[in-house]
Amino acid sequence: MHFGLEGYVPLALYLSAMIAFGLSIFWKPQVGLYFLIPLLPLQTVRYRIMEMPLGNKLIDIILLGVVLGTMFKGGFKFAKTPMNKLLVLYGLFCYVQLWRGAFALPNAEMPLAISDPRFSDWKNYMVLFIIFAIVASTIKTVRQIQIVVLLLCISAFLVCKGYYSAMSGRDLTHFSYEVRDGGPLGFAGVNGVATYVAEFMLFLLGLMAYERKKLRKLAMWGLLILAGYCLLFSFSREAYAGILVGALFLGLLKQRWVLVALVAFLMSWQTLVPTSVQERILMTYDKNEQQLDTSAQDRVTIWNDAMNLFQQNPAIGIGFDTYKYLHRVSIYTDTHNYFLKVMVETGVVGLLFFLWVLARMSRIGIGLFRSAKDPFLKSVGLGFTLMMACVFVVNFFGDRWLYVEVNGLLWVALACAVRGQIIVNESEAVAAEPVIEAQPEAMVEQPAYV
Repeated sequence: MHFGLEGYVPLALYLSAMIAFGLSIFWKPQVGLYFLIPLLPLQTVRYRIMEMPLGNKLIDIILLGVVLGTMFKGGFKFAKTPMNKLLVLYGLFCYVQLWRGAFALPNAEMPLAISDPRFSDWKNYMVLFIIFAIVASTIKTVRQIQIVVLLLCISAFLVCKGYYSAMSGRDLTHFSYEVRDGGPLGFAGVNGVATYVAEFMLFLLGLMAYERKKLRKLAMWGLLILAGYCLLFSFSREAYAGILVGALFLGLLKQRWVLVALVAFLMSWQTLVPTSVQERILMTYDKNEQQLDTSAQDRVTIWNDAMNLFQQNPAIGIGFDTYKYLHRVSIYTDTHNYFLKVMVETGVVGLLFFLWVLARMSRIGIGLFRSAKDPFLKSVGLGFTLMMACVFVVNFFGDRWLYVEVNGLLWVALACAVRGQIIVNESEAVAAEPVIEAQPEAMVEQPAYV
């Protein structure tokens, strides 16, 4: 029920963005991030202001306001993090590969203007890195990290609520491709929303592992159940695999009982999950026909083709963001395996670079989990580590990496983990400083006067 105000939502959102931009500059830079973070996955909401002046640049404009506000309050300075140099080098490497692709593709534009779709894709990729850098540099206290985490939870609630509204009126007794829905994430698609929900659920499980306040934990359980419904009826096999692997890491790192629960679930899952979900999982391989289902078989065909293309230039690939323009396999424009996409487009060098980025991110999460004494910061480190376990899995089945709607959550959580580690390091440095005790006045040697 919208009380007849539905038509005013785009205008209200646009005006709110303008206010957030102004407050970021002239009051507190964090305000812009507090406004933007809940909107990152909600592409269908952001698209409602696309036709308004600069409406299609909402993310860029708000980030600019945050940077300007910080500059006016003493100068913007990027936080020193273990990711900075690596991300700059990786971004430059991808841009060089963008030029290589421009020369390799027929009739391709030179990647210099935002009107070039390949340059736009590279720029949108870099926005993820910029979001991380700005959040890590602007969010500076445990209290501010807590606010960001709360906003991530609110954002996930809005995504799950929207998905639930879309699915609750449909017949979910049996699986069909027609019943699936991409929800509020828009172009990221149904597998994109499933990945987002799986990653968020793992992050939330990390937070819950150290939460002691009953009311908060009850709210977390409610959100977890809602997200679980959305994950279940996304019918995304990759997301199912991702959350199971993440739960395995939760059992290994923190809660051993989860390992027992996992074993029990895997032994009895067909009696626990709805019939439609069973049908989706079991259709992967048709025992009667002795072959994979059409979706899985198409993936194998694409992977074989991508491997053949990779072997033509295994060292440095054919160029960033090129495969989808080649139209090599029917209507498909993606390798349906992001690691394979990286190999085809940037070669072994690019794959090693990408794995280095993932390894560094994972190390940050584990490091905070192990070093933090504060339960909240420890939970942020654990939750981010579980998310990274899911990232490794889901990207074997498609591109779940380049979409800000899917991975904006991941990069904001990484920024929180990095800032948490900085806070831990600073507190340890202060504690390690030697304490110089003042000597009593009577014991201080007085100067001799002649």
